[in-house]
Amino acid sequence: MVDYPRSEPYHLSPGNFMKVCFVCCEYPPGPHGGIGTMTQVIGRALVQEGHEVRVAGVYANEYPAPDHEIDHGVEVFRIRGSRQRFTWIAARHRLFRKIATWVKEGHVDIIEVPDFEGWAAGWKALPVPVVARLNGSLTYFASELGTRVRKTAYWIEAASLRRADFWSSVCHYTADQTKRLFHLKQEPAAILYNPVECSYQPRIRQPEGLNQVIFSGTLTAKKGIISLVKAWPAVNAACPWAELHVYGKDGRSADGGSMREHLISILPKEIAGSVTFHGHVSREQLTSAYRAAGAAVFPSYVEAFAIAPLEAMACGCPTIYSTRGSGPEALEHGKEGLLVDPDRSQEIASAIIRLLSNRNWAENLGEAGRRRIAKSFSIRSLVQQNIHFYQTCLEQFHFGPWIT
Repeated sequence: MVDYPRSEPYHLSPGNFMKVCFVCCEYPPGPHGGIGTMTQVIGRALVQEGHEVRVAGVYANEYPAPDHEIDHGVEVFRIRGSRQRFTWIAARHRLFRKIATWVKEGHVDIIEVPDFEGWAAGWKALPVPVVARLNGSLTYFASELGTRVRKTAYWIEAASLRRADFWSSVCHYTADQTKRLFHLKQEPAAILYNPVECSYQPRIRQPEGLNQVIFSGTLTAKKGIISLVKAWPAVNAACPWAELHVYGKDGRSADGGSMREHLISILPKEIAGSVTFHGHVSREQLTSAYRAAGAAVFPSYVEAFAIAPLEAMACGCPTIYSTRGSGPEALEHGKEGLLVDPDRSQEIASAIIRLLSNRNWAENLGEAGRRRIAKSFSIRSLVQQNIHFYQTCLEQFHFGPWIT
């Protein structure tokens, strides 16, 4: 790693308050995934702790959010750019110039970039540390799914990770796999699990709600939505009153068409009415759905450390997650939720039927899951870990020794 020149003598703001800049290209309220949710939750929490937070990223022209806004004290800047090759490269360059200007003017102490799409690739030397947080790169997801990633995507993501002065991961599993894929020599500077907002509200125990099964996430094969829909006829046969409610933006099927239309096409016509597609909705709407539902199910093939199951558990909703990847780090099977193999549709169906048919047991499982989130993954319990990580990176970057 290049030895960057150290700035003149280094001091945090009074009270050790930091000026943090996140690179995020999916900050809510528009359609977003786990990186967008994580950035918003951590950013708001840092502001509440007295720190300054800026978020900058490149967004499609049609992304439904303003170019500049202040969200609960988090200042958000959206640079517009199309996905066309040279336009996207120019937008990346504009992003770096904007952040470099903020650094020069003293508005930023530390910069965090995601591993996905390698946003720090090609960045020049800066007098502040750049940290990468592993939330799942294109290379990581391709490896987990047994597919190939474009060489240019691999090179960009590798260059970004090697440009970073420090790196952390949202779970041990993603750290281990990423270290292997990119031949990284050092261990992560920290494991920082994705946090969720936890404001306890009692469950809504009404029969119509408890008959509902919730899935949320982008409609893609890696989320296990095809396996879930294939499992649904068995659930319907055992629990004909059950309803499947699918939340999340549409994705692409294997033939390049609408995943939603593909899912509808594989559902038997006689039970199609028991499945409702809601599209992308706000986090508030999802929270209401989780509080009332009989079960939430996320049979993912690959995740880094998925936020959706954590949010369902935080609402006390009996939750089914995946045996793959970081699933076992999120919950203990049979005690705080259930884990299923996404390749086994019958196993998914059996888990759903078990929750819907044993209401008292399911509610106890949901309550144990809620306690697990409150103790281990709430933003209240994790914000100080993030602050300590940033402050340690700042001290080591300016005073050495560097982590390489």
